[in-house]
Amino acid sequence: MLNSQFSHEFSGMFDNAGIGILVVNINGEIEAANKYALDEFGYTAGELLHQKAEVLMPDGIREKHKLLREEFCHKPEQIETVPGGNKRGLRKDGSQFPVELSLGFFRGRAGIYFVVFVNDISKKLEADESIRQLKAELDQRVKESTRSLHATVEQLSRQIKENERKDAELLKALEKEKELNQLKSRFVSIASHEFRTPLSGILASTYLLAKYTKESDQAQRDKHIRRIISSANILNEVLGDFLSVDKMEQDNFKPNRTVFDIDEVVGEVMQATQHLLKPGQHISYRHSGVKDFVYLDHSMFNHILGNLLSNAIKYSPENSEIELSVMLKAQKLTVRVKDHGIGIPQKEQSELFKRFFRSSNAAHIQGTGLGLNIVKKYVDVLDGTIECISAENAGTEFIVRFKNQKEVYEDHIGSRRQ
Repeated sequence: MLNSQFSHEFSGMFDNAGIGILVVNINGEIEAANKYALDEFGYTAGELLHQKAEVLMPDGIREKHKLLREEFCHKPEQIETVPGGNKRGLRKDGSQFPVELSLGFFRGRAGIYFVVFVNDISKKLEADESIRQLKAELDQRVKESTRSLHATVEQLSRQIKENERKDAELLKALEKEKELNQLKSRFVSIASHEFRTPLSGILASTYLLAKYTKESDQAQRDKHIRRIISSANILNEVLGDFLSVDKMEQDNFKPNRTVFDIDEVVGEVMQATQHLLKPGQHISYRHSGVKDFVYLDHSMFNHILGNLLSNAIKYSPENSEIELSVMLKAQKLTVRVKDHGIGIPQKEQSELFKRFFRSSNAAHIQGTGLGLNIVKKYVDVLDGTIECISAENAGTEFIVRFKNQKEVYEDHIGSRRQ
């Protein structure tokens, strides 16, 4: 709609514009409105002429608009988009709709006029809201997918770790099986040698005993009886080593701590090894510190000391001294066994406590290679330490230490009572 004054200047623009256009004078009165604007606000031709522009605005912003218009009148300028959000237009029926405004001005014959471009952005906002919702939905799906992916990754990680654990257990079991197979093979090899030699001696001596029937043959009979006893002791030692290995392989292998007199037990072990002494060999014993009870596994301690003494005797020459010393001080027990025998080569000492180890200079001496391995296991189970000081042809000294045995024993007794 155009009045006569503006029909000439704006006739072509108004009728074909695809946006609402209002022409307002400096008093804020609407001088012209195109069809697009009339349709946007719900008015018919002529209804908006000379009405204040505020009629197209909700009550809440009319006063603010007046102030802005007055300021704009003093300093007119082109405004591509009027700043500020949530701008709304007021239709004739009282409904509101979101709008986007642009401002311009021109000078006509009657003065300055303002051109207001009004664009209904309802559909744009709906489209923006649809896009926002779609983006939110997409973000949610991404988050869910990410969570699902993380869960899958975590599950795969757990599965990988579980597979690695099972593989490690399987590898450990295979290594154990391999070790057991090697143990069986070594056992058969050692048994065929270590059992055959003393058994052959027993059989030979038993056969010869039957030949010495005269009273004058007593010396020969005694000789073969001693040989039988010695061979039987060797067999008993070999069997004892293998039984100890079997015992240590069991899951319930634990020490049975008791209290006993250390000097009394040392005396028993020394007495039990007397028959192993070579001609001229003797064991010297020295006790230092307090004479008191110790708190260990009696059987394990017997085996530890007995093995160390028998080794010292076995690997030492005739007419030599085996030095045994015990020190008990502040509930700490130290046992030393020293010989003056063939010693252990320095380069081989790192292998000393491994199963079936035999030093290169002891190949001619009978043994299973299990004794020190068993001793080390027993010392470890009793929370002790064992040290070896040796040099080839210069003897060997083993030092075994147990700490705080009384406290360990009392803790053990207390746990058993609970």
